[in-house]
Amino acid sequence: MRLGETARLFESAEYPTTREQVCAEHGDRAVELPDGETTVTTVLERAGDEEYESYEALRAALFCGLPAGAVGRLGYSDRDAPAVGEDGPTPVSF
Repeated sequence: MRLGETARLFESAEYPTTREQVCAEHGDRAVELPDGETTVTTVLERAGDEEYESYEALRAALFCGLPAGAVGRLGYSDRDAPAVGEDGPTPVSF
């Protein structure tokens, strides 16, 4: 399941809720990553034993608990110079 779809599962939960409650209900759900997949439990375990006061708090914990490989090229910014061996963006004149 894609990350956004997984996060939407939590919209209808009753808050406050705990990591333990979320994992009991949705912990075995797979979360797709660029290089494979992980589970909701694995992601939320990185946050420790926590209580989530709102959907936004739980969603943030899910997004923040992802491994580094989930974000694409580590350290990438479209504002930085191109990496060695890459061509930069095509200049556009306005």
